[in-house]
Amino acid sequence: MGQYLKKKWLLVKISQKRAEMISLGERLGLGAIETIECSQQLDELLNQYEDCTKRVNPVNIQEVPYEFGQVIRNLLKKTAS
Repeated sequence: MGQYLKKKWLLVKISQKRAEMISLGERLGLGAIETIECSQQLDELLNQYEDCTKRVNPVNIQEVPYEFGQVIRNLLKKTAS
């Protein structure tokens, strides 16, 4: 699964889990074991999302369209001098 799709999927799962946790908290109370377990599952999803957003795919200058590559090279030359 691509990073973009994984992030979107995680956002949906986070939203669902958050709604479930709120519902459990309202019905059973915040200290109920079911609510706490759901909160821990939500934490795990949030951690996965954070890990997913931290990953940066390095871009190879050869993969960039020629015109855009030229702009980058010119900017790098200007900042180097």
